[in-house]
Amino acid sequence: MRLSPVLTVLAVLLVASVALAKTTGSANITSLGSSGISGTADFAITGNGVVKVHESLSGLTPGVQYQSFVYSNSTSCGSGGTRALIQTFTANAAGKANLNLLAPLQVSPVDAFSSVSVQLAGDPAILACGEIQ
Repeated sequence: MRLSPVLTVLAVLLVASVALAKTTGSANITSLGSSGISGTADFAITGNGVVKVHESLSGLTPGVQYQSFVYSNSTSCGSGGTRALIQTFTANAAGKANLNLLAPLQVSPVDAFSSVSVQLAGDPAILACGEIQ
């Protein structure tokens, strides 16, 4: 069976788009307001359909519980689109946190206009945010 030229071109474009699909992303997280929180976040989709996440944060209040979220298809940093929890964590005595985890694919760097935020646990106010590139 022969494929028509149009179907052949579509098949080639599909294979090329899969090969070029974005599987990593990173963000520089910067303070909003006067929170003083900053850091970096790196994301990589693994072969088994989960996302490897590494966040390094500083400027946190020691002993306080925070949450980090990814916003997919957000209209601006930390808003709009779909929100997925990365992890709830507690700042160490130096006001720092290093997160290393495997997350479900909902925490993904591949969506257009994605961002990552840091918030106090249970508080919707965003203290720091970075756009995922």
